[in-house]
Amino acid sequence: MKRSMKIFALALSLTLAAGMTTGIALTASAADGEKRDVPAPIAETKAEAQVYLVPGEGNSLEGTKLTAGELSALHLEGDVYKAGAVGSQLPTPTTTKKDKSNNPFTFNGWWTIVDATVTYYTTVPAVEEDTYLYADFRAALSQHRDPVAPSASGGQVSYANYMKVTRAETDTIEYIPLYVSGSDVPNAVQAGYGKPVQWYNEWFTLAPGDLISFYVSGVYGSQPVAAPRVAGGMNQCQLTMESSGQYGMTAMYLQPVNGDYGTTTFFDAYSKNEAPVMSYTGSYAKREHTFRCYIKFYNEGGTMTLYMENMDAKLGLGEMI
Repeated sequence: MKRSMKIFALALSLTLAAGMTTGIALTASAADGEKRDVPAPIAETKAEAQVYLVPGEGNSLEGTKLTAGELSALHLEGDVYKAGAVGSQLPTPTTTKKDKSNNPFTFNGWWTIVDATVTYYTTVPAVEEDTYLYADFRAALSQHRDPVAPSASGGQVSYANYMKVTRAETDTIEYIPLYVSGSDVPNAVQAGYGKPVQWYNEWFTLAPGDLISFYVSGVYGSQPVAAPRVAGGMNQCQLTMESSGQYGMTAMYLQPVNGDYGTTTFFDAYSKNEAPVMSYTGSYAKREHTFRCYIKFYNEGGTMTLYMENMDAKLGLGEMI
């Protein structure tokens, strides 16, 4: 009896499994010989993906907030709103936040992370899973004022993060991409990645007199912006050239140009809305060398640190100076 029940159970399981792929009703024979209907499986329904708006603390938005029960189901806290139909214009929130001069912050747009990239929207996007858009408010000085990706030969730079190099010998411009990776420095900016990050590049060469400047996205807005810039309530943007060991004495390689830089702070560059520029003319910049740089930001981008490592000297391929 036990054996026959096992065979029957196995046969019924196989029949049900086959039936679930077709969605038809089944009739199975029980052990007593009586036929009973087995209901067809019910297709699982999936809720339509929703876009939610999160204005953030100190900010407000017109409309109906999610209820406490809805927030609990989504494991959220604070004020959250449903966005409108796909393609509809996103609303503009308001804020009570002000800078140290008592000027209200400016709304910079709704953003979220798409494929590890900070992405801004002006209309409700079509999504395949629940998506949260966050309100970005900034002090006026943190707003970018120009399209800052410079053009070359009539074209636009396509990199989201890059280093601009002006070659002294030929007066030509090169663009070297910067990449983003995680950082173990807890107070470095997150730039929308959900954890502290740093920027770095692959090996590149500098010859005496070459000029360099840096452009990053995610720190000051969605577009690449010259760095560092005034941010975080600071009146000036600061750059610290870090050193580590005998191969990474950054300040011995680089010098500021045009009087834009005093000890650690850029003055004229910001007032003229120019990119802070440095030149490879330091006391250790006597010949061409190969470098890699590492960049971090603090104070919402108002402070930038730069570390340059000399690969030639590190690998014994050339003299230190």
